[in-house]
Amino acid sequence: MKQIYMAIWGYRRVVFFYLLLGSPLISADVDTLLEEYNHKNVLSQRTIDANKGHLILFTREKLEKMHAKTLKDVFKTTPVIYYHENRYAVTDPLMSGNVEAYRSNFIRLYVDGVEVTQGWAGSGLLLYGDVNIDFVDHIEFYYMTPSLESSVEPAFLTIFLYSKDPARDSGGKMNLIGGSRGYNMQTVSYGEAREDFSYMVNLSHTDAKREKVDNGTPTPLSRDFERLQLFAYLKTETQMFHLQIMKKYTDSLAGASWDATPLTSEIDYTNLHTDYSISLSENWHFLVSYDWLKMDMQESDDQPIIWTYPYPRYSFNATTENSTLTGELSYKKVIGNHHLNAGIKNRYKTLDSVKVDSQTVSLPSFNKERITSIFFQDQYALTPEQLLTLGISYSDIDRNGGIADDSLLHLRLGYIFTNEKWSYKTYLYRTQVALEPLVRYFFPQLSSDIKPQTTLGITQEVAYRWEKQRIRLILNWMEDEDSLMQTTLGSENETKYFTSIFEYDYKFDQDNQVNLQLYYARYEDIFNIDLLHDISGYISFFNTYDSFDFYNGVVWHRNSLDWKNYYDWTSSITWNVNDSLTLTLKGDNLLDKAKESSLYRYDIVPNSLGYSVTPAEPLSISPIDRRVTLELEYLF
Repeated sequence: MKQIYMAIWGYRRVVFFYLLLGSPLISADVDTLLEEYNHKNVLSQRTIDANKGHLILFTREKLEKMHAKTLKDVFKTTPVIYYHENRYAVTDPLMSGNVEAYRSNFIRLYVDGVEVTQGWAGSGLLLYGDVNIDFVDHIEFYYMTPSLESSVEPAFLTIFLYSKDPARDSGGKMNLIGGSRGYNMQTVSYGEAREDFSYMVNLSHTDAKREKVDNGTPTPLSRDFERLQLFAYLKTETQMFHLQIMKKYTDSLAGASWDATPLTSEIDYTNLHTDYSISLSENWHFLVSYDWLKMDMQESDDQPIIWTYPYPRYSFNATTENSTLTGELSYKKVIGNHHLNAGIKNRYKTLDSVKVDSQTVSLPSFNKERITSIFFQDQYALTPEQLLTLGISYSDIDRNGGIADDSLLHLRLGYIFTNEKWSYKTYLYRTQVALEPLVRYFFPQLSSDIKPQTTLGITQEVAYRWEKQRIRLILNWMEDEDSLMQTTLGSENETKYFTSIFEYDYKFDQDNQVNLQLYYARYEDIFNIDLLHDISGYISFFNTYDSFDFYNGVVWHRNSLDWKNYYDWTSSITWNVNDSLTLTLKGDNLLDKAKESSLYRYDIVPNSLGYSVTPAEPLSISPIDRRVTLELEYLF
């Protein structure tokens, strides 16, 4: 153990010594200009659509400099909405820490423009929040109201993962990672671009030995997991096919234990996603996708477990299967200065089967939900530098089992101006969101007549770029009516949000740069909190010296719950041995002071009605482990 601490201390000294040296300015000679050109991420530039929303971009270059291996490595650095895990140890950035199923359906995730969803269970983020991203070229986070052609269902944050192109990444790659507590990851991928088509196959295995959480008993909470992940695609000029399979075995932290002292808490997931899309003509595009999720849950406690009231059980072994089928037909056409986009989408979610103690049980009356959406969007070019955009979307949600149907109306009006130095963007929007199926499934009587949440908002973004610097400010104000972001369903209080994001980037040269991000958020009546202030930031340094790359990033969080400062320092040193081999030493949360969040606990007290639930001292848990890893990457 002493040797490990000595190694970490030596590693810190190297990093701090390097930072003290500073970043040398390099003259813009011909070689440097050529090098800068080669470093540019062509794919990122092609896919940035200014009208999708307010963009936080992670280019191919940035992901490689960060040595981000999972979406979690990236997500933890984003402003306002950042990485969290709930009591079941799955990604849930909007979780409140209370006893709830899943909160983050406001966040939608896409791979190559196709949404991945767990349908009945929730947003695709549920399993893909810490997905291995070795197959990813770049990532786009779009904040607040998205472009209305994006999703069948509304969102306040849309995440786009774009896969690597064999035209640039032909051949194979292997990654081997080992780290603290026996953490290990292996990844192999191969891609090739043929004359008429291209393909890529990526296979990864992760055995995550994570930090345990003290719950006041001899058996601390565990969130270890093992994951096997397959990503593959086949593309032509007009067609695209994806296959994604994930098998994940997890220790699910507190799970269904009221007081966070489970005897057993395990959930195993088997997830399948496949999609096919084709450009029928210059204007018409068709897409169909299928998602299937199987969950095997094993929960036991010495007290009645959650979700079994009013017929308490002390153990609960269940297997559920749900599926989602999505179809889209869209039409695009340019008429003069009008860029028109319209379409129809249909999504069908079903709870397919439920088994308890290996015995098939009858499905509840509510086990199907169908969403039909139509949208129209016009992007009108006022001048080559100005764009006026108008979008409207209507969704009809049909449910069985006597659960009330919903109709949702979304409106968005925007204006964009951009030139070589200045850019300005503003949106005025109305978005409606319905309560997700999983909560309705657990509380059918309570949620049968819950109204959709209606959100009104306005955003502003201004940016200025000059020479080697860029500065940007994003402002957003929103107000919810019939808010779903509160502890009590159907609360008449209106949740209000104000957020501001400030960014500053300075590029000394292509290999040496600094990025600063600060944000402030103010929330009224969110969850069970009357007023919440959040002040946080992120600063990163990218440096290259000879054959060595250095990355240092610090995430800072502070809010009015306790006004405590949290720091997550990530640092890496990469040795580019040759064109085919690199070695990387990386440390995550080196100060062991990453953001913590509360996991609420309750004592169970027997009474004449069965039992009552009273609040107990919550646990403070960070989703970011302290870890040191060594990585070998080999290209072949």
